[in-house]
Amino acid sequence: MGGQAGPARMTLQRWDAIFVGAGITSLACAAMLVKRDPSARLLLIDKHIVPGGYATTFVRPRVDATFDCSLHKLSGMNEQGNLLRMLRSLGLEAALGLVRSPDYFCAWRAGEALELPNDTAGVQAVLTARFPHEAAGIATFFEHVQTYGRNSYYQFQIQDGSFEPDMAQLRHAHRHLKAKTVYEGLGALVTDPYLIELLAAPGIYGGGYPEDLGYLYFLHVVYGTLCRGNAYVTGSAQHLSNLLAQQITDAGGHLLLGTPVEQVLTDGDERVTGVRTRRGDFHAGQVYINTSPHYAVGALFGEEVALAETTSKLAALRPARSTTTVYLVTDAAPSELGLAHTESMMFADDPAAASIARRAAGLPDAGEAASEHAFWECSPMDVTNYQALDPQGGNVLCLNVLDSVAHWPRRRTPPYREKKARAAAVLVERLMQQAPGLRGRVLHTEVATPHTYTRFTNNTDGSGYGAMVGTSLKGHTFHYGFPVRGVHFLSSWVAGPSYEAAFGYAEMKAAEWPLRDAST
Repeated sequence: MGGQAGPARMTLQRWDAIFVGAGITSLACAAMLVKRDPSARLLLIDKHIVPGGYATTFVRPRVDATFDCSLHKLSGMNEQGNLLRMLRSLGLEAALGLVRSPDYFCAWRAGEALELPNDTAGVQAVLTARFPHEAAGIATFFEHVQTYGRNSYYQFQIQDGSFEPDMAQLRHAHRHLKAKTVYEGLGALVTDPYLIELLAAPGIYGGGYPEDLGYLYFLHVVYGTLCRGNAYVTGSAQHLSNLLAQQITDAGGHLLLGTPVEQVLTDGDERVTGVRTRRGDFHAGQVYINTSPHYAVGALFGEEVALAETTSKLAALRPARSTTTVYLVTDAAPSELGLAHTESMMFADDPAAASIARRAAGLPDAGEAASEHAFWECSPMDVTNYQALDPQGGNVLCLNVLDSVAHWPRRRTPPYREKKARAAAVLVERLMQQAPGLRGRVLHTEVATPHTYTRFTNNTDGSGYGAMVGTSLKGHTFHYGFPVRGVHFLSSWVAGPSYEAAFGYAEMKAAEWPLRDAST
């Protein structure tokens, strides 16, 4: 019965579990679940025609290019990394064709390139040599990463008892670091504005600027990406999604694609019974929701479900930043045109003005120009050289800045099209200023906006990273005491940003699945 559904109506309507959305957390959880219990009958339903959600690609055959929607690097990929351990447990390591870059990223500012090697000691040494007057603060920062970042990194192992943290360290972090933003945490250690922006740059992997993210969470991001290794998947995020989907279908599970879920069904007495789609009703005693909780609560449950308390909790769950992304295709390998590194971070000439501009853009009366200036011109721009990671995907570069949907006009309007063109012009020019060899060598340009991400993921405000992990985690408990038994929430809205967090949460949920008695 395994496989992906075609247009015909499915014959099996009763399942052990149904997953609403076939994003990466659903795929990982389902693959782990059938490994734990091969007899489990699982159905994954998604409105898209391919599995993966945000972990997917799109192609432009005319320019021989494959664009990866989300994957820049996987964290936790060295021998002590959580993600590598989980991928190995699924037997996927060899099939992924992992690419390990020698550089963490190359920082560009005012014509200066600062290459950061892909190891903790190397990054600390390079930064100390570049900012000798900040040596003590840099050393303290990496002590924080190795101590408090490490404890946060093993959060799921702390919950299951397989990792025992130093309780004194946890108490110190709770008292002295939990309430600080990244900007405040770094500002207490160093004073150079460029160094603060540079150290804070990995926050883009978590969907937040230094004024947004909690410092304690950020230390975990740095620990996972730098101290526990990183790698890229040959064949892009879609290859990883396809491998997981294949494991599910090989075990008898089913993917029903091109089919939106219209409603989560209940028995009217606080128990889930399945889901409704245009292809019929499908029944299961467990339903895993892998979509924005704001969307799920607002659109997927009937009036019989009392959701006032959950809705109230969700009011405190802030979406992470969305992104504006520009995909470029060049007429030669970018390394031949002056951009040799797999990943670069482009910084504004005046980093001291960046935080001021972002704060101004966050004010209620901030205009469109202020937002464009803050997010497109002043803040770090992440540039991924996909051709250097996987030449089979074409001569592709991806330019990415964190953004807000608030200043974007409605889709399919003249102001929206004009703004897309403006975004492309600003971001591409920033790249050209640091890598002038690219001028005149771009064959194709394509822009994805916060509205693009809303359209394809149903994520609130176009967030590509789920919930914002700031200094308060109050809204993150929205699913505690959910009024419908048998409903589980997945996705980065509960797991946290990153593929590694998705897999870690999926592993925890799969471990909760009750094993059947083989004798019955």
